[in-house]
Amino acid sequence: MDFRDARVLVTGGAGFVGSNLTQALLREGAEVTVFDDFSTGSMLNVDDIVDNVTIARADVRDFQSVRNAIVDQDFVFHLAANASVPISTQRPRYDFEVNAIGTFNILESLRDLDSDAPLVFTSSAAVYGEPKSIPITEGSRLEPLSPYGATKLASEVLCRTFHHVYGLKSVFPRFFNVYGPSQRKYVMFDVMNKLRKEPSKLEVLGTGNESRDFVYVSDAVDACILLARTPSAFGEAYNVGTGVGITISELIDLILQTLAFQYKTEVHYTNESWKGDLQNLVADITKLRMLGFKPKVALKTGLKRFINWYNDSCSPR
Repeated sequence: MDFRDARVLVTGGAGFVGSNLTQALLREGAEVTVFDDFSTGSMLNVDDIVDNVTIARADVRDFQSVRNAIVDQDFVFHLAANASVPISTQRPRYDFEVNAIGTFNILESLRDLDSDAPLVFTSSAAVYGEPKSIPITEGSRLEPLSPYGATKLASEVLCRTFHHVYGLKSVFPRFFNVYGPSQRKYVMFDVMNKLRKEPSKLEVLGTGNESRDFVYVSDAVDACILLARTPSAFGEAYNVGTGVGITISELIDLILQTLAFQYKTEVHYTNESWKGDLQNLVADITKLRMLGFKPKVALKTGLKRFINWYNDSCSPR
């Protein structure tokens, strides 16, 4: 499937992953509409491309706005969501409305318009809950431990049901820990903020023994585009990661080494984290590799790029 001159809707297109996806689609020659309410997405993420896209400032919970945006689209990438586990535990109704009802609005709009547009719905490793074994395969137990994970799983079930009942073309990549430039939250960003304020001491949530699979944003974007182009993938879930795990303490050490702070920063782990936080999330990406996917950016390289972006964009002037 060719994206040249294709009309593509990206919900959450002003967010971290969404804006990177939008830029990649523009490079493919697509005509992109960014659908975002800018509650968490930022114009900073689309400033460089604002003249090359159509901006639809709207809420995914508003069915009519969603339907209007989907008219005549050739592809839909649905990334608009509450992506915060802590917010989901504090505001579960909000999380449900944005994630589950928002996804239903996308699906119902496609059905109502009798659209043939493939839908890529970005799900999450949070659907697995705490795994019985590592690495996690797509066939692993699905038992989310947060409202966020539950609404992502509910959305997957909706996508799969609409695929089988109405013939809608949908595929659902399950993101593990996506990172990279323009990400203004989560562990790497938080660590950089703390070190900027106090380089001699660093407090980190958890024990440091938690394992994660960090996938660079361009690799996550490549996976989404690959899945949109692969009809045989429709109706299926695919893990999107690297297949390589690292503990949080190892990540912290790598950040400190990259900054040459390893001998000047005392690290303290709180041994506590937020409700719904998971201990081990490392992907088995065999299924995605079988479609030709191969992660291109190693963690050390991606981390250096992230730190360079942070120093250029987030440090006080």
